[in-house]
Amino acid sequence: MSVAFYIRLLAAFVLRVVDIQSNLAANSLTTAVLIFIGLIGWHRGLKGLEMLEAFAVTIKLTIIAALLIGLADYDFFNTVYRDVLAFEPRSKYDTLRALAGVLLIVQGFETSRYLGSAYSVEIRVKSMRIAQILSAAIYIGFIWLIMPLLPLLHSKAVDETAIIDLVGIVSFVLPTMLIIAAVMSQFSAAVADTPGAGGLVVEETNKRVSQRVSYLILMSLAIALVWAINVFEIISLASRAFAFYYFAQALVAMMVPRGNSPTFTYTCRQCLLALLSLELLWITLFATAIS
Repeated sequence: MSVAFYIRLLAAFVLRVVDIQSNLAANSLTTAVLIFIGLIGWHRGLKGLEMLEAFAVTIKLTIIAALLIGLADYDFFNTVYRDVLAFEPRSKYDTLRALAGVLLIVQGFETSRYLGSAYSVEIRVKSMRIAQILSAAIYIGFIWLIMPLLPLLHSKAVDETAIIDLVGIVSFVLPTMLIIAAVMSQFSAAVADTPGAGGLVVEETNKRVSQRVSYLILMSLAIALVWAINVFEIISLASRAFAFYYFAQALVAMMVPRGNSPTFTYTCRQCLLALLSLELLWITLFATAIS
């Protein structure tokens, strides 16, 4: 699901460059990219996918740094907008459901978990920790810096590429850079999730399905999903699927024994895991697509 969403978003940004707004064109381009990733994974294996991802991530992080610097410079030298955002009135409950539907956007970085056959535990834990810290800094910094520009969406139709219009106000070069970064970001995210999902398939089938074959299976399912539902429904569906997966993981963590007699720390940990599992279950059941 996540791979389908990432590449579908990639297609939207690419077609924005040539001013094409067509679901048929976007789905066709998405299908072509998914086939490409699947074939690389099948032919070159994990190392082939890693080479693609390393190239995309390097370009992406460089442009993200330029974007954050540009936004910071603009915010510093311009008056903060005091307008309020125009939006359709909705209840707090519906707002929470919509926020739950975008869990996919801010989760992840567990890919290393499923690469035990290629990397040691120490390397996998370190990679996930660094990725989580770096991404959290980027997410929080970007939201903080982009907030003064959001009121300018008053008269614009909000879609998955609306960010391009906003950064164009900051600098004429940023939209082009952002499109490149967006394409590389979605591509690298999809490529990163592919070996992770493939590793999970291998793990859960006790190696009856090889990792290379799993790539083809996963890309086929992603292609079917892209043609079945729209991009925002994919986000919501993937968020619910991830929430259910993490809900199950939280339950497993609660069942892991911690010595013979419960300590205060252990009791607090269990309470926090219980609250987290309830939150994830709520997301699984009630998350909805943004509309």
